[in-house]
Amino acid sequence: MSFSDRHDRVSRILRLSAPPAEVWAAVGDFGALADWHPVVAKCEIDEIDGDTYRVLTTADGGRLLERLIETGPHHYTYRIEESPLPVDDYRATLSVVAEPDGGCHVYWGSTFEPLDPSADDVVGGIYDAGLEALRARFG
Repeated sequence: MSFSDRHDRVSRILRLSAPPAEVWAAVGDFGALADWHPVVAKCEIDEIDGDTYRVLTTADGGRLLERLIETGPHHYTYRIEESPLPVDDYRATLSVVAEPDGGCHVYWGSTFEPLDPSADDVVGGIYDAGLEALRARFG
């Protein structure tokens, strides 16, 4: 699926000068979110009935349970199973895509049902914080 075919409710794209393999090495491990995202204080991987889950603890003490539902070359898709976020039926994809002129872009987008008018801003703020950390790291 190309990005133009996506109909995400909230999405962000960050262009980086770093090689895609280098960026994917940092973000591609489903269990490594705490290593690069400043809002995530702790990330633990668990397997339940053959599915991979991550339990996230945020810097302010929030807890999220997310299930990995698809992986591929330089992307993964996950679903929030439990969270304090004002969303329902949340599904997101994080990917790193090579740019033809060098470097790459990181795409993070999601679909969900908002439970509060602030939902889009809350989710966008989470993406912005993570992508800004990647910009600081990779330029």
